Amino acid sequence: MKAVGITGGIGSGKTTVCRIFELLGVPVFYSDVEAKKFYDEEKTKRKVVNAFGKKILDKAGMINKRKLAQIVFSNKRSLSQINSIIHPLVRQKFEVWKKKQKSVKYVIKEAAILIESGDYKELNHLISVNSSKSLVIRRINKDKKLAFNDLKRRMDKQLSDKEREKYSGTIILNDGYHSLIEQVLRIHHKFLKK
Repeated sequence: MKAVGITGGIGSGKTTVCRIFELLGVPVFYSDVEAKKFYDEEKTKRKVVNAFGKKILDKAGMINKRKLAQIVFSNKRSLSQINSIIHPLVRQKFEVWKKKQKSVKYVIKEAAILIESGDYKELNHLISVNSSKSLVIRRINKDKKLAFNDLKRRMDKQLSDKEREKYSGTIILNDGYHSLIEQVLRIHHKFLKK
């Protein structure tokens, strides 16, 4: 069974693309969703608090993910530190999950930083979802998920679409002009033939 990665910058449309693959019966592992679950586990929480201090905890003693994000996205060293705690756990969980997927030609691992983490090396194929900065900003502002400064900080820490393309076997254009469904169907049929 092949493992295919889907990556792209914040607001590029990775999740939308993955949902289309899911409609076609392809199992998808959402790395960011799985990563967030680890913050609630006591062992991981202890490591994160040891690295960043109790200031990242809320009144209930849980990790305040928004506060943590502000710290790690404003400092390259902090970002590396959190990635070194969380990424090995997500990588391990993906491998366990992948073994449970039966009778499918391929599975998908979705993650924003498949290239930066080096995880792309463990995959058979990498797909990059590209979207213009102006479109990303409009999407994020519409959803009101992040303040503009926080969004800009995150975008500045990520690889550009051009850099991601060097590692990717396939590019999906999420520009509002090219049909995502048609692009995903083409890719899906190609993988089914291999």
